[in-house]
Amino acid sequence: MPQNIVLVDGPKKGEFWALEDAPYLGEIADCLSIEHSCNLVTVRKSQQTGVSILALAWSLYIADTAPDNTIYGLPSIDFLQDMNSQKLQPLIEAWQKETGKRVIFPAVSRSGAGSTIYEKRFAGGSLMLANANVATDLSGKTTRYGVKDEVSKWQTHINGDDPETLFFGRFTAFRRTKSFKIFELSTPEIDTGDELGDAPGHCRIDRSFKRSDQRFWNIECPECGAWQKQFYENFILDRDHPHRSRYLCENCSHEISETERVIGVRNGRYIATASGPDRHPGFHVDAFDSLMMSYEAIAEDVLNHAKAGGLGEKGIYNLVLGLPAKVKGNAPEYERLMERREPFAEMTVPADGLILVAGADVQHNGIWCVVVAFGEDRQSWVLGVRFFEGATDNPGEGAWEKLDAFLIAPLDDAFGGQRNIEALAVDGGDGGRTNQVLEWCRRRANAYAIKGVGGRGVPAISVPAKKSVTKRGKRKRFGSAMLWPVGTWGLKSEFFANLHKPGLRSGEPADPPGYVHFGEFLPKEYFLQITAETFVAEVVRGKIREDWKVLRRDNHCLDAQVYAMAMAELLGLSTMKADDWAALRERWKPSSEPDLLDGLRRMAKAAEAPAEPVETTGDEASKARRQKWKRRT
Repeated sequence: MPQNIVLVDGPKKGEFWALEDAPYLGEIADCLSIEHSCNLVTVRKSQQTGVSILALAWSLYIADTAPDNTIYGLPSIDFLQDMNSQKLQPLIEAWQKETGKRVIFPAVSRSGAGSTIYEKRFAGGSLMLANANVATDLSGKTTRYGVKDEVSKWQTHINGDDPETLFFGRFTAFRRTKSFKIFELSTPEIDTGDELGDAPGHCRIDRSFKRSDQRFWNIECPECGAWQKQFYENFILDRDHPHRSRYLCENCSHEISETERVIGVRNGRYIATASGPDRHPGFHVDAFDSLMMSYEAIAEDVLNHAKAGGLGEKGIYNLVLGLPAKVKGNAPEYERLMERREPFAEMTVPADGLILVAGADVQHNGIWCVVVAFGEDRQSWVLGVRFFEGATDNPGEGAWEKLDAFLIAPLDDAFGGQRNIEALAVDGGDGGRTNQVLEWCRRRANAYAIKGVGGRGVPAISVPAKKSVTKRGKRKRFGSAMLWPVGTWGLKSEFFANLHKPGLRSGEPADPPGYVHFGEFLPKEYFLQITAETFVAEVVRGKIREDWKVLRRDNHCLDAQVYAMAMAELLGLSTMKADDWAALRERWKPSSEPDLLDGLRRMAKAAEAPAEPVETTGDEASKARRQKWKRRT
């Protein structure tokens, strides 16, 4: 393929491309040849790697050696016009001039036989340039070859259609015979944290790369001969003298110089890191592999990333390291939270856990439940997470039975006693299971049907509304199902703020108020779910819009955690005074070790103290009667 690539910019403008200038492109080009059996080739890349010019050269290779319809997709009309005027058309002209070939028909203004800006015609087919974010550009002619350029920037269409699905539809005629080929390439965009890349909003090229055989360009250490991929973690950044930056060999700790890097890259090789059925060729190419970059250039980009005109943190990930960048908000990284796990017993209430609550998020296939204990200074302990699998359409069956059994079972505490969950919040606001939630909670004194309410300024827990009515359409006075509004905005803000607080496990002298304790028993899935949202503020049509953005599909544990916080507020987390907390502590914590005479002492004290009559006013009696009716099920 080198005979199809005439460089149209850079220091070697006008010359044919040589493999030694970008040796990592050779194997990619081999996979793109019509003789190779693969149908898809993926390249996750950084900038300044030459992969884009390879995609254009491949299009000319098809027109020259295996002419057939080819579609070249780009994320916008601006991308398309710039690519045609600055790269594709100059490449066509330079290639045909140097080789003497006349493969691409010249542009003809008065005839439909010639090429246009958006369609390059040749004998046997045409190269169609398409705006991937316009549905009509991805429909029409049957296509055998295709390029998905900057696919990470392709956006779902207004009507909900996915551009990649529409693009693939062009190849239907060749799917049975598997005689088509697609080349997708892009700098990455957003990393949602999903390991498989299937979460909504996850970078498209990263998702495809994860499904490939994941080939990385490896170089040989000149000192010990160990083959290795260069990663930023081993990059020795010299802040005072960027040109002296080195790379630390992971095997022998030799500091690889820029000169040694160039030799290593030119003699490097791809090593696949994933195997299994249905994996296609996938390549990662970044600044460490590119001979258009250097250790000095990488160091300068990193040092200047935060300055005006710098790449920014996201740019370093995307454009230098060739990696998707994690969305930054007030959601901490789940890996860091997992490192904070502590060795306390699962479903055992700690000594300082004076309020014991739980939250439940109801799904159609089961119920997620998180149990949390709170202390006087708002520290909390996550005691466990459960998923009760089963149907939830009948409040007397399936997952509801399992939740009921869990709720009535007492938990052990740190003093050898047992405690029951004092308040359980069950989400009844999703609309799909509202009636079931209301009915189940109505029959249990310590269960509260809640509905999450977004927006700033909404209290953690508000006055409930009666949702049951009589046959005449009036609200029931007694025995009515109650739905409690929960202000999720403020509770999430508090929770994420607490997650960022360092404690003893981070080297601090003490755990601060509000610190969240995690047990070693908590699974990775729990941490993925509690970090599944982040707070974002963006300008939309000239106005700042603030909202919680979902990063991952499953956020049930986060919802349940927030609902548990609401129950703690209901029980007085923010309103109790020091005396109230002292009374709770006295209630749950034995003042001394009991002995055999404790019972006799209490009996004697009770016999000595005469019972005093209790006077009840009319208002108090009326209030007692109302409380009695409220407790009815």
